[in-house]
Amino acid sequence: MSINIVRFNKETAPTGHNGSILAGAVLPEGMEAPFGHAWGYLEGESMMEGHEHGTEEVYLVFAGEGYVHIGGERAAVKAGDVVRVPPGEYHTMSCEVGKSLLWAAFWWR
Repeated sequence: MSINIVRFNKETAPTGHNGSILAGAVLPEGMEAPFGHAWGYLEGESMMEGHEHGTEEVYLVFAGEGYVHIGGERAAVKAGDVVRVPPGEYHTMSCEVGKSLLWAAFWWR
């Protein structure tokens, strides 16, 4: 057996959401899952491109602090928080000057 570890690395991470965040796969390569998944990373004064979709999504915040914006409301988030994004709600994440925010997103297809 070989242990397969995935670790987010901002130096090698591709961009996502039209270049508004650093992203990348959460699960190890070759692992099949019944859901989609991606890292999200923001640094400094920045915001992920807002969007909506017809599926439920969950954000697990791993590091840093920032804000989640869902359907016109905003709430502070930090490491350890879990956020439910209901289907059809416009949503995004943001970060302030001098801060960073790392989360994993999971959505059902």
